Amino acid sequence: MTLKALLALALATPLFAGMAAAEAVDVNTITCADLATIDAEGVTALMFWVDGYLGGVAGDTNFDLERLKANIDGAAALCTSSPDASLIDLISAAEEANTN
Repeated sequence: MTLKALLALALATPLFAGMAAAEAVDVNTITCADLATIDAEGVTALMFWVDGYLGGVAGDTNFDLERLKANIDGAAALCTSSPDASLIDLISAAEEANTN
């Protein structure tokens, strides 16, 4: 997928079905259980957003697709046992596990 296509996807895809595109969502409140209510394109856009957010917090401006895939896989495994956990917390935990 090209950068242009990824940007278009991230900008055009509402995160929640039925939610107005202009409505703000506090991503820190999204849990693993909430992911079941989001379509696949929305989840993809959300994961890219979270990766960018966490990179910004860490001061890391690199985009590493393999790291992103590993973090998503790790968070998905953690979500299975912790459906009420914050998605951002689990992705952070997965990234920490992947760097150690």
